[in-house]
Amino acid sequence: MTTPLAFHFDVHSPWCFLASLRVEGIAARHGRAVDWVPLHLARLMERINGRRPLEGNPAFVAWYRQDLQDWATLAGVTLRQHPDYPLRPARALRACCFARSEGKGGAFARAVLTAYWTEAAQIDDAGLLGDIGAVVGLDRAAIISATNDARWKAEVEANTEAAAQAGIFGLPATIADGKLFFGNDRLELLDLFLANGRVPAPG
Repeated sequence: MTTPLAFHFDVHSPWCFLASLRVEGIAARHGRAVDWVPLHLARLMERINGRRPLEGNPAFVAWYRQDLQDWATLAGVTLRQHPDYPLRPARALRACCFARSEGKGGAFARAVLTAYWTEAAQIDDAGLLGDIGAVVGLDRAAIISATNDARWKAEVEANTEAAAQAGIFGLPATIADGKLFFGNDRLELLDLFLANGRVPAPG
């Protein structure tokens, strides 16, 4: 049995939203499953003193926002930043851990990411997360309970620490057979790697 791809994400990240639309399709083409690993991006950045793109110089930030919208256009989706961005992701991440434990990690995470990044939904609201969970086949009350459960809080923390130890420096981050592919724009390289066991040279 082949090892699942480990897709590390935070609902806070629009790049995770864009990558979430493609990663399972790429994996499926190569007979792979995807393990959706929720972690807290801001805390990861604190631990590793990582890069914060929106704190860059104004010219870079303007380009960054343009690039984000260009990728959204290419994906055929509307991307909207919540008027109160950033919302606190902790409740959603805990619920994502619960969904993962129930075999619905991908479906739930994609639904939350889509709600946040296309509808500017209030994904820090436990009731809304429960509604989203019900749509993908999870128990609404269990999702709501998970948003404030110490078990899932600890799992998010453990995932974040494990990511730091594994050399992950940003999200989305996909690990395939021990190799790290960072960012939405590296999924094409991931596809080539899965097809060939390496990224092939041209010709």
